[in-house]
Amino acid sequence: MADFKFEPMRSLIYVDCACEDYRPSLQRWLYKTHIPESISQFEPYVTKYAFYPSYRMPEGGESYGYARLQLTEHHWLVSDLDPRLGIKALQETFPLDVLVWQGNLPASALGKGQIETEGDAGNAARQTNDAEGNPFIFAFLPMWWEKDIKGKGRTIEDGPNYRFNMSIGFPEGVDKAEGEKWLFEEVIPVLEKAPECTRILASQVKKDINGCVMDWTLELWFGCESEWRKVMVEDVKSIRKPEWAMTDTFPYLKPRHNVISCAVGDYTPFNNLTNYRGYITMR
Repeated sequence: MADFKFEPMRSLIYVDCACEDYRPSLQRWLYKTHIPESISQFEPYVTKYAFYPSYRMPEGGESYGYARLQLTEHHWLVSDLDPRLGIKALQETFPLDVLVWQGNLPASALGKGQIETEGDAGNAARQTNDAEGNPFIFAFLPMWWEKDIKGKGRTIEDGPNYRFNMSIGFPEGVDKAEGEKWLFEEVIPVLEKAPECTRILASQVKKDINGCVMDWTLELWFGCESEWRKVMVEDVKSIRKPEWAMTDTFPYLKPRHNVISCAVGDYTPFNNLTNYRGYITMR
């Protein structure tokens, strides 16, 4: 690997579950098939591979494109998009059904077979967009947070954290500087002022890695769901609706296209590189 560029980075995949009837199938594929196949492919250059289960979608979460299954996190040592990593001894098992279960494709795609790919199936899925579905959001970030806006010095002993992770992408045609001015000068101050919001962190999405439509990823921490609702449904009503708004309610962006989110806890038992022991079924 001496000639590979050492480029530590983190990635997040927001995994929705389009309807409850799909949940058993989606979870089975993830834990029975996808985890071991993924580890087999990238274990030499990934240091963390974890699933953080979503808390239930809070009232008002739909406006934020809430992902109802999980947040998937990877820590990479090299870019997953290096073409040399596309040569696989075995192709991953990634049926189109998975994208239906996740809401990326319409139900009409069920049973249509395997994703056509010469490399990583997850990246191929990202490109499988459909007008009737939602984009597959695979956001690459710097390994470390870039902006520490509120709550520096907080420790795990300061209480439980309802970690609301949200990625946003400004609408096509909107000047990014204009969008960032609105985000950091009008939105963030409202969140900073709220005592229920204990932590605010932010990083720019590394759009050069895979062309992700998102621009910024933020984490906003609360003590519980009701505190989230007080701030993210009620307090945000005071935030000015920008001229480029896509909807009439905050965050004024198209859910699952220009805003996607998930609320998770600090800890997950699904740190797969260290905890996964196979698809061991219940007796």
